[in-house]
Amino acid sequence: MNFCMKKIIISALLLLVAVTGYSQDRKWEHNIYVAGGLLIDREWGESETGVSMKLGYGLNYYFSEHWSMMPGIDIRRDTEHFFSSEVCGEDSDDFIFLDVPVIAQYHLGRWAFGLGPVFSFCISNDQYHYDYPTSKLNGKDKIKKFYLGLQPSIKYQIGRHFRIGIDGQIGLHDVRKSYGFETQTTNKYLHNIVATIGVVF
Repeated sequence: MNFCMKKIIISALLLLVAVTGYSQDRKWEHNIYVAGGLLIDREWGESETGVSMKLGYGLNYYFSEHWSMMPGIDIRRDTEHFFSSEVCGEDSDDFIFLDVPVIAQYHLGRWAFGLGPVFSFCISNDQYHYDYPTSKLNGKDKIKKFYLGLQPSIKYQIGRHFRIGIDGQIGLHDVRKSYGFETQTTNKYLHNIVATIGVVF
């Protein structure tokens, strides 16, 4: 075996050792979770409530023992008056979103504290339906296709494979879609707080 070949083999072994050491210091973690809780629909200076539910997946990357970053994706449904029929003449909201959260987490023992942005894309919009057919809003989408939120969270690890906790989502800007012919303009903000349970592996 010539000197050049030995040098290549030694370099490859050193690179393998370095990569192995690097991968041991970092850790990838899969998270599958379901959540349900309270929707807060802030409009006209008042709040309507409903139910918020989501199913999602996150891929957690540990930079150190205490810090990680978890981008993910989930499907969320926000519905007013979920458990009861609508009040006569009332137009309740029902939306489905594709959420992309990017959450920084601080880990302390079995606890994890998270905070980060959530990019929400409305994939099933609700339309206005009023009792008076002359309204120009009838049949038009209620909200914009995209909004940005902020998600604080707190989680607790149970054993090796389960995690429970609470997530919030704070809508950071007005999501109401304007058409320019309304006689009154309002702001609409969507918030929620949900209990979560997840499988970690």
